[in-house]
Amino acid sequence: MKKDSEKKEYLFAPASVEQMAARRERRVWEQREMLERGGENRCVVCIGMNIAGPNKRSGLIDAAFLDAVLHLMMSAGIGKMLEARDGSGAELRFINENTGIEALIALDMSPEKLKRICVEIEEQHPAGRLFDMDVIAKNGEKLGRSEPRKCFICAKNASVCARSRAHTVEELQKAVQRMLSYWLARKIGLLAKNALYSEVHITPKPGLVDENNSGANTDMDAELFERSAESLQMYYERIAASTIQYCCGEKNDASAKEFFSSLRSLGIDAEKAMLDATGGVNTHRGAIYSLGLLASAAAHDIASGIFAADECGLRGKLPNGYDLADSLVRTAAELARSLGDNSTATSNGAKMREKYGVEGPVQQAQQGFPLAMLAKAAKGEYYNRHGRGGSELAWAYALIRVMAVMDDNNALKRGGEEGAAFVKNRASELASLAMRLDPAEFSAALLEFDAELIERNISCGGAADMLALALFLEEIEKHYARALALLASSESKDRSM
Repeated sequence: MKKDSEKKEYLFAPASVEQMAARRERRVWEQREMLERGGENRCVVCIGMNIAGPNKRSGLIDAAFLDAVLHLMMSAGIGKMLEARDGSGAELRFINENTGIEALIALDMSPEKLKRICVEIEEQHPAGRLFDMDVIAKNGEKLGRSEPRKCFICAKNASVCARSRAHTVEELQKAVQRMLSYWLARKIGLLAKNALYSEVHITPKPGLVDENNSGANTDMDAELFERSAESLQMYYERIAASTIQYCCGEKNDASAKEFFSSLRSLGIDAEKAMLDATGGVNTHRGAIYSLGLLASAAAHDIASGIFAADECGLRGKLPNGYDLADSLVRTAAELARSLGDNSTATSNGAKMREKYGVEGPVQQAQQGFPLAMLAKAAKGEYYNRHGRGGSELAWAYALIRVMAVMDDNNALKRGGEEGAAFVKNRASELASLAMRLDPAEFSAALLEFDAELIERNISCGGAADMLALALFLEEIEKHYARALALLASSESKDRSM
């Protein structure tokens, strides 16, 4: 990984007491201005973060804030109101300053209903205790809560603790860091598990376990893969948590050594958990390594500040054509190069690589998972060609595209050079036909290929891993694309330093 000295980062300066006071005054004026532009049912919700101390911005803080905005958008249907542009006057405005990132949303809705939704998010979201969601009615009054908020250190009345200064700023900052780290690690772990779930249920997948059959795998089925995925979620969370701790701590050779040692240990523990869950069947060994790297990359990039402030504002809003997936695979490649190749010479993959001179998961990772990116792009190509009518087959097409070019170690082990060549040639033929066939015809061709691979006892597990990585990349990109779209369409204020 690159050292901090090799990066040029521009972060917001700490906020002074005077700046915080001035921001409070401007906020009142902005709320009043937005209320006056609406009718009798007009209300404004202000979303911010409860962060102790003068440093109000970081990658974790900004990412959690965007999650809060997205949750409110979905829960209250605000996104549709903003998109409608039907004259209802719904407004979204972001405040991007060193005093904290904020969103002001004005709309016509019952303020009581909106407050209930806000309180529910604050109470149920893993980082919700840090969300500050105020609802201002047309008359300018702020709606209160039926129950006071609890202190996130001692669980007593938060306002009482604040007035009495029951906890030091350092204690509060450490508690905030723990809460944000837990939220992000949990989120990434869930996305990783869901990617494995989604991969096994894509149907049809020639030679692989899917909803139709077990492919060329007599010792596996979809239920076994689900159990395996469940057993791995905790380890993806722990990988993400370890990465966040490294990113947010002091960077030196000792901390880097400890971090990469923890990744290796977690990978070993994850493999043991998988084998325990499956009764010794290797369902996800390749995905433990590859998806673990992507989980670490996601934690690294978000904690390091994809959305944090720099000289141009929100980094995630910066360049035209910014590609989050591309950023993640580049970070994963750096991680893979730093980890090195620790695979044992006696593993099946190592034997195939030595015998046939092909690449394996480590080489794919060090190159930035080009086949996962190919799968992601291919899925989009098929969907764009066939629309909703081909949506169920888009990922199957992505798999075929990978199988057409990948030297899959599993295919080589089971079918030798002849069998592996058959897979690539047949997949290449199907890939070239897929855009000309209607979805029903393509599905029939996939089922025929499935029968051929079952007869030859060939299963391309490496290609399935690339599919799972592509699913993970698309889901995390889809989530944050919504956040970036909100930022791009809103009226953002320039920060004052």
